[in-house]
Amino acid sequence: MTIREWVSPFISRRKLDPSRHIAARTRAEATRKAAGARHTVFYFHQSDDAYSVLTAQVLGALAQRYDIDIKAMVASPPRDDAAPERDALLALARRDACALAERFSLSFSDPGHQPSADLLEQANRILTSAQARGQFEACVCAVDTVLWAEDAQMLDRLAHEFGISSARETEAVLVSGAERRHEMGHYLGATFCYAGEQYWGIDRLYHLEQRLFDLGACREEGPFSPLAPRPVLGAPTSPIKQGAEIDFYMSLRSPYTHVAAPQLFALAKRYNATVNIKFVLPMMMRGVPASAAKQQYILIDTQREAAQAGVPFGPVADPFGSPAERGLSLIPYAVSQGKGEEYVLSFLKAVWAQGIRSGSNRGLKQIVTRAGLEWDGVQQYLRHEGGRWRDEAERNRVALYELGLWGVPSFQVGSVVAWGQDRLWLVEQELAKLAEQ
Repeated sequence: MTIREWVSPFISRRKLDPSRHIAARTRAEATRKAAGARHTVFYFHQSDDAYSVLTAQVLGALAQRYDIDIKAMVASPPRDDAAPERDALLALARRDACALAERFSLSFSDPGHQPSADLLEQANRILTSAQARGQFEACVCAVDTVLWAEDAQMLDRLAHEFGISSARETEAVLVSGAERRHEMGHYLGATFCYAGEQYWGIDRLYHLEQRLFDLGACREEGPFSPLAPRPVLGAPTSPIKQGAEIDFYMSLRSPYTHVAAPQLFALAKRYNATVNIKFVLPMMMRGVPASAAKQQYILIDTQREAAQAGVPFGPVADPFGSPAERGLSLIPYAVSQGKGEEYVLSFLKAVWAQGIRSGSNRGLKQIVTRAGLEWDGVQQYLRHEGGRWRDEAERNRVALYELGLWGVPSFQVGSVVAWGQDRLWLVEQELAKLAEQ
């Protein structure tokens, strides 16, 4: 057992205490009212980020639906410790944005590459000028569209219409935007910040909208109806005799894997699909950096997403290091015993929702026995076969990178490759398509 694993249940229990979040929101609203201030949402935009292209398209509707002020600003790209594998991330964003655009009736077309540096610089100079003049929302979508279409002539026309800042001034504004974003607790473009909380991307917007709705800031009558509703998983319209295979790339130290796993296994059962468990070492344990702000945001974001999915979350017994390795080493054994799903779910629930320290024999025994595995058999396997898992984990990592991904949970089914527990709707979409063939 590690020190991190020992102390994390105590720390996480406090951090994830719902009463703390309610109290923080209550204080923020009381402070706003005492100051006589309006609801103010900060939005950070990065034009060469496909996700930002999508979020910019809802700014007008968001301002119209809610009694809020939106303070939009351009920001420079995230640091390396917040956006590892930068080129792969940008390529993933383009592909992912296409799927999101179709899902939420927005617009994005992947040209197969990033905008050129020269055109991006001009776009940022136009947006900086528009931001200074209070015209950001009026021009951002037009700028993004012609930038990604690589239409230099139209960019020149927009520069004439909205003005253009100097290169030096633009760089200062981009840095200032990134610094302000960092102060507010985030690190990526396409991020909304409101009263102490952050909401990244179009498919987290509903959390912000729910908060504004609960505060009575919605201008429309009727029940809550977000601009980008959270996708709901369904079921096939008729029984499926032979389902597809789903490659499930996962680690045991991923809170998002904890949220995804029970939903994925349930989805697979509904579509009579087979789940192939493709475990990898956690990213931070294979040298992929993660800033403190990123780790903090992931924890809070997972809590929100888990609540929406009906998956318990916290207290956490972080299995970083040897506890995760020992846990991973047992996956091949559990699969060989026909208990792969049961073991993975038991382990994830233990460390991410029950504060069970998997690095101790007592904790691991509890995990494996409730998964239907014999403790004596587990001990024998650990003594004689416990080191063989590393080669399999490395093969899975290589396969994941060949798919253009590096993080978990990730999925491959049919022609679909997706990353994130919030992309299970893409998995279901492909399962339904394959079932019809």
